[in-house]
Amino acid sequence: MLKVLAAAMTLAIAAMTTTPAHALATAAAADAPEMSQQEKRDHDLFVRANTDFQRRGHAALARHLPALRQALDRMPADYGQVANGDGQSIVRVSDPGDVLIMLVSFAAAHEKGEQPAGSATALPNVYGDITMMLASEAVEARRYEEAVAYLDRTLKVQPQNWMLLSEKAAALQGLARWEEALALADDALASSDLLMALHRGPFHRRRGFSLIELGRLDEAKAAYEAALELDPEDANARRELEYIAQLKAGAPATAPQVIAPFAPEPPKT
Repeated sequence: MLKVLAAAMTLAIAAMTTTPAHALATAAAADAPEMSQQEKRDHDLFVRANTDFQRRGHAALARHLPALRQALDRMPADYGQVANGDGQSIVRVSDPGDVLIMLVSFAAAHEKGEQPAGSATALPNVYGDITMMLASEAVEARRYEEAVAYLDRTLKVQPQNWMLLSEKAAALQGLARWEEALALADDALASSDLLMALHRGPFHRRRGFSLIELGRLDEAKAAYEAALELDPEDANARRELEYIAQLKAGAPATAPQVIAPFAPEPPKT
């Protein structure tokens, strides 16, 4: 997943910096918002850490962790996913599909008169992605409290960041805080945020996982079936439905195994 994030950030900068002129009345290119020099350096740090991990695994990532933690300490207090001002909007998302969705939504809002004319610029979500890397590594190492601490820091300024919320649900489940993880998933599914609405699958699965551990098997089954409706190829949902069927047939429960939803994948040998 981290490899995908790095590639997506490059795409967001190089290919989608400003919405097309026919979609929005854009500002001059020279006036388009850009990352600060420090943000660019922290972005480069993230990409180097991700590249090293993809090539050499967890040992290579570990050496970057202190610098990544220091970078997260530099996150501006107003580092939201969407920022508006002076006729310009900044969208900080890294997935290329999400970038396109957000920019198109800005164009549609302008055409409907719901948003004033201006430019919309897509930039990498540098500190959001650094948070994801740190939290995923911590969840994989079962340092769940540490993961929650990273996630909560960034969720204060990006409360609708669906990736961070899904990761937090995983960390809460690692701590056996089933009710909290369930409430988080329920809130996410009830959100009217555009990207949250388009990424409901992970929250249905997290909801189902908590419900199994709470002994509410019928509700868990419904949650995984909802995930399958969104993605019929969801292997995790199918596997959990089989497990629920076994539990209902009297099979003993197995110890829960929490996996970070966006955990880095080590290089294949």
